[in-house]
Order: sequence, then C-alpha cells, then structure tokens
Amino acid sequence: RWHRLLAALYRMTLERWHGFYNRSLAFFLHRRMDLVVLLMAVMGVTYGYLMRQIEFAPNQEEDRTSFKIGVEMPREAVFEDTASYFVEVEKVMEQKKVELDLSGYMAMHFSRGGNIEGWLNKEVDHALTATEMAEKVMKDLPKRAGVKLRTGRESETEEATGKTVHVVHLEGDDAAILDQVAEDLEPMVEALPGVIGIRSGRERGANELALVVDRDRSESINVNPQFVAGVVGNALRGQTLPRFHYEGREIPVRIRFEEADRERLSELSNFQVPTRDGRLVPVSSVTDVKMLKSPKGINRRNKRISRSLTVDLDPKQATEAKAAIIGLTRQMRLPEGVQFGTSLNDLSTNETIVNLQFAAILSVLFIYLLMGFLFESFVLPLSIILTIPLAGVGVVWIHWLTGKDLDVLGFVGSILLIGVVVNNGIVLVDYINQLRQQGLSRTDALLKAADRRFRPILMTALTTIIGMVPLTISQPTEMGLSYKSFGLTLIGGMTTATVLTLLIVPIFYTFFDDLRRWVEERLAQWLRPSATESDLQVRSSKLPSA
Repeated sequence: RWHRLLAALYRMTLERWHGFYNRSLAFFLHRRMDLVVLLMAVMGVTYGYLMRQIEFAPNQEEDRTSFKIGVEMPREAVFEDTASYFVEVEKVMEQKKVELDLSGYMAMHFSRGGNIEGWLNKEVDHALTATEMAEKVMKDLPKRAGVKLRTGRESETEEATGKTVHVVHLEGDDAAILDQVAEDLEPMVEALPGVIGIRSGRERGANELALVVDRDRSESINVNPQFVAGVVGNALRGQTLPRFHYEGREIPVRIRFEEADRERLSELSNFQVPTRDGRLVPVSSVTDVKMLKSPKGINRRNKRISRSLTVDLDPKQATEAKAAIIGLTRQMRLPEGVQFGTSLNDLSTNETIVNLQFAAILSVLFIYLLMGFLFESFVLPLSIILTIPLAGVGVVWIHWLTGKDLDVLGFVGSILLIGVVVNNGIVLVDYINQLRQQGLSRTDALLKAADRRFRPILMTALTTIIGMVPLTISQPTEMGLSYKSFGLTLIGGMTTATVLTLLIVPIFYTFFDDLRRWVEERLAQWLRPSATESDLQVRSSKLPSA
C-alpha cells in the first residue's frame, strides 16, 4: 500500500518534472541562443539589482536575544542617589517584563551609573526586535535631571558590530579635549532621524577639586610650580622617611601635617611656598581653585588617545542614519590635533570580505584544475564551472525574498557551496563523455545522459536541501549566533544550481565542445602545411642526381 502511494506521489510530482525537463532540453538544444539571452537577463537582474539590496552584516539583528540599557548619573550624584533611581527602574522593569513577555531582566548599578539588561523569551514569537524593545523601555524609564539613558554599554576590549550599529572614532593627543568634542557631538547625533541612542562608555569619574597653578603669577612672584606641587603633596599625602630600627624591628615612618591643619581648603591655601629669592608666599597667591572632570581611564589607538561613540540605529532606517552621521562628521570643524578615525568594525569587515573572496577564488581555481586533469581537457570543465554563478543566483534570491542579510556564516556557506554544486555537473558531463565514446551522437548523448542522471542528481540535491531545513529554522544560540543565513545559502544555492544545471550545463557543453573542435581544426590546419613541406624536402633528397 505504501509502495503504491509513494509511486503515485512520484508520478504526480517528480516524473512530471522529469518529462518537462526532457522536453525543455530538447527544445533549447535547437535554440541555444534563446537560452543564453534568458540566462543573461536572470544574471543581470540578480547581480545587477537584487544583490545591491542585500547587505553584508556580521550578525542578524532580528536574532538578538537580549537588550541592554546604560544609565549615567550626574557627576555630583552619590551612591544613595543612584540606588534610589534604580529602585524606580525595577518597578518599571517589572511592568515591562509582563508587557513585552520577557523571560527575565537584571538591573545593577555602581556609584554613578548602572546597566539594565532584558532577555527575550525564546518560546514566544515577538513582534518587536531587541532594539525596538530597548527603545520602548527607555521611553518609560523615570526621568531625572542630569540622568542620561544609553542604548547599551560599550565594550572596552571589542568594538560593537551589526547592521544597526555605527561607531564614530575620535583621535587626538588630549583626553579632555576629546571628551569635550564627544559631549558636543552626542546631542547632534541623537537628533538625527533613525538614531535610537548612544551607548554609554566607562563609568563617569567624580569631579575633582584642584589647585591649578597660574603660571603668569608664579613667574612674576618667582615661584617654581614644582615647589607648589611638592608643598601640596606633602600636606595631603605626607612623606615617607627611612624605616626606624628598634630592638630588631623595622618600623615604617611617615611624616605629614596634622589633620586639623589640612582638612579645609582655606588652611591648605595658607601654606607657605618658597620663592627662588628666599621669600615665602601663600599657596593661594599662585593658584586658583577649580572643579575638574576626571576621566576614569584613557584608551590609546595607534599611539594616540582614542574616544569612541557607539550609536544604535533603527533597523528600518539604518542605512539612511549611517549616511547622515557620516555627513555630519564631514561637516564638523574639529579642534586642532583632533580627527575622526576609521572604525575597527569597518576595517575588520572589509578584511573578512577580502579573505573570504580570496578563499572562494582559490576554491574555483583548484576545482577547475582538478576537473581539467580528470576530463583531460581544460575546455569542457568550463561548462561545469558555470554552475557556481548559477548557485549564486539562488543565494541572492532566497536572501532577498526572506529579507535576511548575508552574514559571515552565510559567506562561509557560499564557499562550501562551490565544492558541492559542481558535483552534479561532473556526474552529468562524465556520463555524456562515456555515451559519446560508445558511439552516440552529441545530441543523443546529451538527451540520454540528462534522462538517466535526472533522479540521482535530484535526490542528491534534495537530501542536502532537506538536511539544511532544521538548521535554518533553529533558534539562535545564547550568544546570538544564528545559522539562518548559512542554511538559506545552501538551500537557495543547491535549488537553483540543480534546476538550472540540468538545463544549462548540457547547452553550454555544446558551446564549449564546438569551441574545442574549432581549436583542433585550426591547429590541424596550422600544422598540416608544415608537415607537407617537410615531406617534400625528404622526397626531393632521395631523387637521383642527373
């Protein structure tokens, strides 16, 4: 019963396709140029238009399983202010957990900032992406004067990647100037359409009370600024003296002013500083009291101080937003010594693409040389090499139809596809050559080989395609690694390569076979006169002399 059911199913599907394919091949064998024109049209639409609609992205935005929001408190805030703010944050996140169907969230804070992280429930098909959820949560978080909400947090060791992320790099020699330029740039970037927000960097440092030496006054009074630094340093930190040895013990000794003499700024300002001519003047006569912003750390890149802004973009307007940010940076006038640097993400992505393209070219070259050795011809394998761009047609179309970007794993799948799709062409061309050696004409050999090899080629392709389906529909890993582009690449490439190989390879086999014959005839014509002349010379030398 099952055998009859499967046989009926085969007759209704694959057998009909088999018959249609044989009729199509017989038709185009007599109208080869018509097929060439159709193929050029498909290639033009695919590689000339659709391929430009697909972007190369390190990862898939819609497969992100979490979002992060950074909170920056004002510099004058204390730990208690941050703690009270995050109590209100937790109340909002409890509501958002139910509203957005999150599997959980985490809110943690330090002295002047903190992070909020939410995890998407994998069992639910969410209407919003992780980026859109973060934007929605940010709108409902409590608003306080001086509090800045960021769309995540920058990593100090690795630059953010993705289609919806753009990184602006500033390079210079003064950390304070870079911070000021970054602060001036932030509101201009956030005002651009398509920008969701800017990620926070390291924790803000506290404001520092500083005694800044006025060099003009110190020069007029004849005071060395190093003496001022020494007096203030000794007053606050003291000075370590050599260890005191007593009854076999070493006792550390430190000398400094009493706390009552150094606990107020007014008392510190009255400390006496020696001048070069032997007089004593108060510290206040050569210094000014200022509140300075202190950076928590300094990043260096290419031996220069670096400051970065990581901007999160709306997935629907990512391309336009990136163009707007680039246009804004080109129009800005930067202080002397400050310039915009190249994003490490862009450099890494370009390098990755170049390396993968080089690997693909080497794969094609090695496969071609191997087929030339096996077929004892470097012309006929060209008809098999055509299956590679045919597979590319399926890769482009399936990514365009599903709205997915081509990521790194998808590119790796394309290289893997090069070695897989040529197998069908090798099987077909090898059988064609066997039939021609048995005495069949070229047309009969093509039709018979296509008829006999239809089922093996189709079954080989179907097993690969069906095997990729579970991987394609699987959920991304906990780290957000998705195999969708990899699976789609193999499914789309194998589908078009198989369907078109059964038709394109036999047709182009005839073109390259005609080319091979033409080359052989021209070589024979070129070598034949030389052979005739040499025969005449040999015969004339054998004639008896008169």
